[in-house]
Amino acid sequence: MSKTRGTPATRTATLETSEARRTVAALTDGAVETVADLRVRGRADEIDDELREIHLPALEEAGYIEWDREAGTISPGPNFDEAAAHVADLPVPDGEQADD
Repeated sequence: MSKTRGTPATRTATLETSEARRTVAALTDGAVETVADLRVRGRADEIDDELREIHLPALEEAGYIEWDREAGTISPGPNFDEAAAHVADLPVPDGEQADD
């Protein structure tokens, strides 16, 4: 179960990576229920490792997602609305297209 720590600004910093933004955006769109749904073609192993080791734990710690590691499922957490409200406002990293 998630623990919501830190201030809203600290939690929002969690959304600065494209992987974190994609996760929240996919949950907002109802396009993801499992970690496997987050995989991007190419570099799948590298991206999967980054998601499991860095991004999903940070999103869970901020309370943006609930992550069941055993089942491999993710769902909106108690602070999800806060994250979803900021995804569109965050800058897109160089070389990446916006998800408009």
